Amino acid sequence: MDMQLQEMREKIRDAELVLVGLGEGFQYAWGALVQDERYREIEREISGRDQYVWIVPFLQRMILRRVREERWDRAYHALNVLLADKNYFVVSLCVDDYLYGAGLDEDRLVTPCGGFRKMQCDQNCAGELFEIPEETYEAVLQYYRGERLLSELEEPVCVKCGGKLRFNQLGVGRYAQEGYLDQWNVYTKWLQGTVNKKLCVLELGVGMNYPGIIRFPFEKMVYYNQKAFLYRVHPRLYQVGEEIADRSRGIAENPVDFLGLLNCDSVKH
Repeated sequence: MDMQLQEMREKIRDAELVLVGLGEGFQYAWGALVQDERYREIEREISGRDQYVWIVPFLQRMILRRVREERWDRAYHALNVLLADKNYFVVSLCVDDYLYGAGLDEDRLVTPCGGFRKMQCDQNCAGELFEIPEETYEAVLQYYRGERLLSELEEPVCVKCGGKLRFNQLGVGRYAQEGYLDQWNVYTKWLQGTVNKKLCVLELGVGMNYPGIIRFPFEKMVYYNQKAFLYRVHPRLYQVGEEIADRSRGIAENPVDFLGLLNCDSVKH
């Protein structure tokens, strides 16, 4: 593994541009959530009461903001150092928003599956996003602390149509793509500058969830750009196609742990 890490560091250092894809295998695994005794109590309390399911993502957001597992901190710190002073872009399928706390340039990030930063109408009635209602967030937090009754919680509603308000994440009734489209346009323009350039492509935990966003396009880029090189890190789906076998490396490792093994002091440019 040390040789693979060293090779990858050198490829990134020598590249003119670096493209990173974070897949579902890099998503926070909710370990802190299932270990939280109060959350388990809440699960039991709302079991079979569908009218309160809406509070679950609020609780997820709270725990994500409160708990940072060391594995992910190490991995994101390593990614931040690897990309320092590079011309890079990061495409992430993760909805945990950890990417936005990693110290990376947010103008070089895009998260097409959404996250916990904004909310939307469940039916996307107006084609716009909304701030998280502070009063709702505070009420759920008080309930979590045992300072408020479950029956006192009120589900937030869309100010435009009165429908249900949801976090802007892929999977809601009508996903509001407005949350990422502007930044996706920035990404596509950035890609135009990679033609015939030394491009290092790094896939971390990219499986077959939405392969049309990262996995297939990244392979295509490497296929057509003879100066590109791909690293695909995944515990199971690390294989690369024969047509790019000479300019790619499949690494059968957990991507979070693999990246966390990097000696960050040795990768500064």
